[in-house]
Amino acid sequence: MKKQNSIFLFATITVLLFACSKKQAAELKPETPTPNGPTPVTTANVTYTNFTGALFQTKCNSCHGPNGGIKGVWAFNGLASIKNDARVANSVLVTKTMPRGGSLTVSERELLQAWVDKGMPE
Repeated sequence: MKKQNSIFLFATITVLLFACSKKQAAELKPETPTPNGPTPVTTANVTYTNFTGALFQTKCNSCHGPNGGIKGVWAFNGLASIKNDARVANSVLVTKTMPRGGSLTVSERELLQAWVDKGMPE
């Protein structure tokens, strides 16, 4: 009986050791910050490239993008479409009617406001 338990234990350990792929094993390791990692976006360094473009792509594109249902009201097609239409900043930052459902966080609004205040840098 002891020999069967030992074989069962050995087989179980062997299966567990080889069941984890290299990718899965790497995912289990805690992330360590790298000194050359990306710089956090702040109100001092916010740009279209490091924040605002992705925000508009994520929050506006489904309705105002090329396949969106209300692209006729305002069509998002990059930086120029934001800079050339004062309604955008008004709808998002002043009246807060966009995006529908108010899905921007306080931090997102602060960064967006800082970006507008800085002259909408690319």
